Amino acid sequence: MSLKLSRATFANYMPKSLVIRPVRVEEAPLLKEIGETTFRETFEAQNTEENLSAYLAKSFDLVNVQTQLTSPDSEFFFATIGEEILGYLKLNSSDRGLEIERIYVRQSAQGKRIGKTLFDFALETARSRKSEWLWLGVWQENIKAIEFYKRQGMEVFDTRTFQLGSDPQDDFLMRMRIG
Repeated sequence: MSLKLSRATFANYMPKSLVIRPVRVEEAPLLKEIGETTFRETFEAQNTEENLSAYLAKSFDLVNVQTQLTSPDSEFFFATIGEEILGYLKLNSSDRGLEIERIYVRQSAQGKRIGKTLFDFALETARSRKSEWLWLGVWQENIKAIEFYKRQGMEVFDTRTFQLGSDPQDDFLMRMRIG
């Protein structure tokens, strides 16, 4: 599945066409790089270097990334303008819902509605698959993301613990009914 948004559609904030396309297995090193970069950009100010490095070493190990790319229950998509990868999305399928595991956008591309476009892509994917729910986990201290998801119509329904290195962190689980 690929989504192309024309310049006319997003003329107010997109300099060129934004394309959302599946990540190919041979692009695992690119996914590893953008995953590490965007996670670090997003969370390094609130976490210790030791915990951040431990998480990144485990979660974005190249073999782990390659394994995730070949999982039948997970899908990755790059958001690109031309050849430049500006962000990515990871979706996980389950019986009743579609999980947004990751939406990350490079800091240099923030404010261009790329995250919103990735969210809309996930929502359309959930609708096309007739999923009952679209859901995700978000760190309770990531107020900007929580407010964004609330504006999209998501509601908190539970919590879970997310392990960042040696630091257990609390996530909100948020969802919206699709079908």
